[in-house]
Amino acid sequence: MIEFWIAAALLLLLGYTCFLPALTGKTGGGADRAKLNLLLHRHRQEELARETADAGDLGKLDAESERGLLDDLEMAGSPQAPEADPGGRIALAVTLVALPLVGLLAYFSLGRPDLLGLAPAQIQAQAQPNTPSGLEESIQRLAERLKQNPNDLEGWTMLGRSLLIVNQPDKAVTAFEYAMKLAPDNLDLKAYYAEALAGANQGVLEGKPTELVEAVLKQDPQHKGALWMAGIAAAQRKDTAQAVDYWTRLKAQFPPQSEEARQIDRYLAEVQGLPVPAATAPPAQAPAPGKRIHVQVKLAEGFKDRAAPDDALFIFARAAQGPPMPLAVVKKRAGDLPLEVVLDDSMAMMQGMNLSSFEQVVIGARISKSGKPTPSPGDLQGQTAPLAPEDDGHYAVTVDQVAP
Repeated sequence: MIEFWIAAALLLLLGYTCFLPALTGKTGGGADRAKLNLLLHRHRQEELARETADAGDLGKLDAESERGLLDDLEMAGSPQAPEADPGGRIALAVTLVALPLVGLLAYFSLGRPDLLGLAPAQIQAQAQPNTPSGLEESIQRLAERLKQNPNDLEGWTMLGRSLLIVNQPDKAVTAFEYAMKLAPDNLDLKAYYAEALAGANQGVLEGKPTELVEAVLKQDPQHKGALWMAGIAAAQRKDTAQAVDYWTRLKAQFPPQSEEARQIDRYLAEVQGLPVPAATAPPAQAPAPGKRIHVQVKLAEGFKDRAAPDDALFIFARAAQGPPMPLAVVKKRAGDLPLEVVLDDSMAMMQGMNLSSFEQVVIGARISKSGKPTPSPGDLQGQTAPLAPEDDGHYAVTVDQVAP
């Protein structure tokens, strides 16, 4: 930090040196008029000598030139430097003092002085809004802004989508409800709202989420988000033919060799119990099938008195980015804490939606007062940041939050 201030001070001093003559009044006098007249007189004398051949005429012209020189010298008098205006110097001095003060005030008000003492890597880390902590800070700022401007449709939509990314579907539901009041006929909003409702219900689309998805497809049969969720809803109720129909219509909207088309081919094969075609097989770097992870769950200090021994405890893993349904879930009792459970591919709610299908997941635990997987205000919860699960990896979750 000290290097920054030294460099700034040196630059300021360098700039001030340009104003020293004006401040001291030593701006340099104009040319000496008497000397200038003498030089002009000598030049005229040389010209007369060249142009006049008669000596008498030259003497007369020379005398007239001498008298003209005397008159000019009397008028010129002694050269004097113009008096500097003291008021102008004062105004200049005040301006030079005020400018850096105004600059500092603006910097500390609008800039980032907190970054001056950080290393480049630290600055880069603070500049990443997509990291879990950075994204949560951005969400908080957006929420504060929406308190001042509650009619910002785009802001509510962005808030809801961001909350889905950080796996807070219950809060996303509230954001989309505000957005729906502003644009009740917006089909994209209805699809997002359905996704948030399903996420808040542990990924189950039955009920209102399905009603919303069907309403979207009634107005736009090719809506991508609605087709995707309609296929999931059909797979959840074991309606394979309907799921295949929805996902086939969705696949037709993507280029044949696109990543989206290959992923849909994979789900189509798995929902029908068919082997995944070689052309659409998962990439080599994808997690191997049959993955399982060990999850250690504990209750934070200060929360033990809030959980009854018979409260239902749900331990789950869900995709960091993707469908909201859990990839694996185990139900226990709060009285069993602390404990360790194993989550694996056999716990998937539908084929192809398991731990091996996604590169990044979020692992969480929820103590439900109602005994249902649906989140309710007052539930105790905790979750990890998005992570890449390793086969037989061990992960820890601390229940240290209260659901709003």
